[in-house]
Formats: sequence, C-alpha cells, structure tokens
Amino acid sequence: MRKIVGALLILAGLHPAIAQTTEGKIVYEQKVDLHRRIPEDNQHMRSMVPPSRTTKYELHFADNQSLFKAIEEEPDMTEQNNGGVVIRIGGSPENEYYKNFSTKKLVEKRELMQEMYLLEDSIKSISWKLEEGETKTILGHLCHKATAKTARGFDIEAWYADDISLSSGPQGLRGLPGLVLMTDINKSEFVTTAVEFRNTLKKSELRAPNNGKKVSEAEFAKIVKDAFGDQNGGVRIVTNDN
Repeated sequence: MRKIVGALLILAGLHPAIAQTTEGKIVYEQKVDLHRRIPEDNQHMRSMVPPSRTTKYELHFADNQSLFKAIEEEPDMTEQNNGGVVIRIGGSPENEYYKNFSTKKLVEKRELMQEMYLLEDSIKSISWKLEEGETKTILGHLCHKATAKTARGFDIEAWYADDISLSSGPQGLRGLPGLVLMTDINKSEFVTTAVEFRNTLKKSELRAPNNGKKVSEAEFAKIVKDAFGDQNGGVRIVTNDN
C-alpha cells in the first residue's frame, strides 16, 4: 500500500509539460533588428528607420500537420526626406508554411510586392547539431538547444521541446526531435520566441494554402533578387524619381 501511495505522489508532482502534447496553437513573437544591414556610419538612414520591429505569429498543429502564419502586424511605415528617397518598412507579409508529416508534403505561400507565390516540395531534412547539456524552459517546457546554418550561410540557434513530439517550428524549420519554441537567426537579427500556448484549435484551418502562382524555390529566389538585389526585404529603399 505504501508503494502505491508513493507512486501516486510522485506522479502527482510531475510537471504537466511532461505529458506529450499532440495538438494546439503556439503564439510567437518575432523581433527583427532593422538596423543590422544599415552601416553604422550612415546615421541619417538609421534615423529614418526604427531599431526593431515585432510581429506575432501562430503555429497550429494537430494530426501530424502544422501551419505557421502571421496573426498581427504593425502598419506599413513610409517616410520621405528632402532628397527624394523613400524608406518603406512593409508590414508582415501573408506568408504561410504548411507541413504534412504523414505525406512528407511542404507547401509555402510567400508574398512579394503584393503578389502571392506557392512553393511546393517534399519535406527535407536540415543538418542540425544537437548541443548536449544546454537547456532552457519556455512556457513551462524544457527545451534543448540545436544549431545549424541557413541556405545563405546564416547561423541558426533553435530551442525545441521534446515533450511536443511534432518535428516543426517557426517558418520552414523542421527536423528536430520536438517542436521549436525559440529561434535566433544570424546572431539576433531575427529572434522568434513562443509567448503563449492555446489549447483551442480549429482543425478546419489546418490546411495547405492554395492561392498563388506556383514557382520553384530557385524561381522565387530569382524574383526576389530581381526586385531587391541584396537589400533586406524588411527595409525597402526606393528612389522617388516620379
């Protein structure tokens, strides 16, 4: 009898995050450093752009699927100086990232200059390095650290909760043994952190985006380069010649 009571007391004392979570909605905040790609000696340009920008996103997950999309954004900001240069800081685009891990299907909807594009592919692995012994707690979930690099060579630091077994996360991140609750890309240029967990979920919303022009990843990369060159998409510098 004592053994049974002892076992019950131990189970009662376990943190609720230990139970495996299979569905829900995670709210993230993403903070972008808007001054990172403006040279420090260009103080005039920096004075026209706020230091950072914060946007909220949601990740819906259930039935071995996930959908990541923006839910809140700051309005577009436009400012013009006497020299005829316009600085446009666009609102968060209507990007969506859908993954179906049962069928290995990946669908991304990306907005560029008010045009919608659809990129479809199979879910591919990311070469992660699991950092042993490094942990932190986010929303009551014990998270483990992993690192990788983006296709453009930026450093990624990710913190994943292995008590949420779905191998997904913000934007297109995947391939870790749990859900990613925090990311740091390019040494704090883009930091995304889970700030709220919601049990309410409309499964009817958990579906692949279907409105947009279908293009390959290479075709979309060329469209972006033709539009912006090497500029950061979050800060658009346009010469006002008209």
